[in-house]
Amino acid sequence: MGTSVAGAQDAQTTWPESSHGLVSSPAQFHTNPGDFVTPLEPHVAGSSYTAMSTNWSGQISTGTTYSGIHADWVVPTVQPTQYSGISATWIGIDGGPGSPDSIIQTGTSQDTGGGSTSYSAWYELYPAPPVTIGGVTPGDSMSASIQQTGGSNWTVSITDQTTGNSIGSKPVTYNGPGDSAEWIEELPTAVGTAQPTLANFGSATFSDMTYDPASPGAASLTPINMIDESGNVIATAGPTTSNGSSSSFTDSYVPSARGYWLVGSDGGIFSFGQAQFYGSTGSLHLQRPVVGIVPTADHGGYWLDASDGGVFSYGDTQFYGSIPGLGFHPAGSGLPDSLNAPIVGMVPSIDDNGYFMVASDGGVFAFGDAHFAGSCPGIGGCAGSAVAVMPDASGNGYWLVTSAGNVYTFGDAAYFGAPGQGTVTSAVATPDGLGYWILLADGQVYSYGDADSAGSPPIGDFGGLNAATAVFSTSDGAGYWVSSALGSVYNFGDAPNDGGMAGTHLNGAIIAATGF
Repeated sequence: MGTSVAGAQDAQTTWPESSHGLVSSPAQFHTNPGDFVTPLEPHVAGSSYTAMSTNWSGQISTGTTYSGIHADWVVPTVQPTQYSGISATWIGIDGGPGSPDSIIQTGTSQDTGGGSTSYSAWYELYPAPPVTIGGVTPGDSMSASIQQTGGSNWTVSITDQTTGNSIGSKPVTYNGPGDSAEWIEELPTAVGTAQPTLANFGSATFSDMTYDPASPGAASLTPINMIDESGNVIATAGPTTSNGSSSSFTDSYVPSARGYWLVGSDGGIFSFGQAQFYGSTGSLHLQRPVVGIVPTADHGGYWLDASDGGVFSYGDTQFYGSIPGLGFHPAGSGLPDSLNAPIVGMVPSIDDNGYFMVASDGGVFAFGDAHFAGSCPGIGGCAGSAVAVMPDASGNGYWLVTSAGNVYTFGDAAYFGAPGQGTVTSAVATPDGLGYWILLADGQVYSYGDADSAGSPPIGDFGGLNAATAVFSTSDGAGYWVSSALGSVYNFGDAPNDGGMAGTHLNGAIIAATGF
């Protein structure tokens, strides 16, 4: 290696050759050239510029041709999750805008899903698939290099400095143009399965960064941030610093501006992402179990409702009333003025200045400025037990969804469709009130109106005591989550991976959830 990223000269280093070579087993992901949303621009003194990509975050050097690259890093730790997430930490040559059809690269991957995380070292000569070359452990110090030895002959080397194992050093043939060199944290593409999201890798520091220019030229360095489908930055490259002949930078995972709450039947609240904990009924002796949660529009608070229609207000919520406050006793209490059926759900009015509650017989109760537009008893009954009520775009109508897969419209709500089958456990309207998602107990999600169909969890993940219990959307309607009774959370569209309660002891099953 000849030139540090900051431009200083670095001593030549000889990379050890492995006596046993590489283990050629295909990896379950595919790294790709950078998908740039904005173009690369060199750093200009006195100003700052960061390129945007949907799959890369890090630093890229352009402006000359490159015959070698090197860096050290520590394998990031990724906490195990039930949902699928992956990140890849690597160095490479090519794959930038000038060479989108080829890359030579090597690095480590951090792949989580099903409650465990696997770690491996690999190399890839894109567009050929990557090759796994050995397992690594989070926290291990890695050292990697790619070096042209003459013409199309290159050597790829990667060493686990913690274990002292030179897990790969292999001569390869590569014919790319060598017009960029990069140090990258990537969201790879999955092979043979649904596309995962970026795993929360925390941070990865690339140190001892050097490259070898193959021809004269003024090389320039451009930082790259990774963005999601909505343009939110999900990984960001820090500034490059120089210490003599060594340069380094830290690439960091950016927690989403989204979040969600899971609610147990005991009223326990579990907060994820940017969702804040404002209180719970977990320590209270409840007359009836909690059945739902309603957030305020600014996410600064939430209401909980119980099956007797009791309402508990937290954060910046306003209390608009409750069914016990109207003089009704719980369903099945044997007392006069009792509810005909238990409350099963609650949603806010369209402007957040009220809320609806729905009972299992389809009775609807409106509080605050929520506009009552009818109910199942008022039309002679509905087929199946009610599971959800959802206000439409105008606030002058709503949909009522039953467990049998039927949707009933009241007021000016338009009918968009219904599954008409299965066992429905949850439903949620799109943020603009022009569509809705419906969830079955087996995890299948049905989309209607302007609701985007982004996928469903595997049916085999549900059964017995672990039904799919809630579907809830992001505030822009471009994604949604599905939660299960045992606390697993699955994300779709632009809904991020922020965790779940799977594998933990719950005092009550997860029966409701909401997010933003």
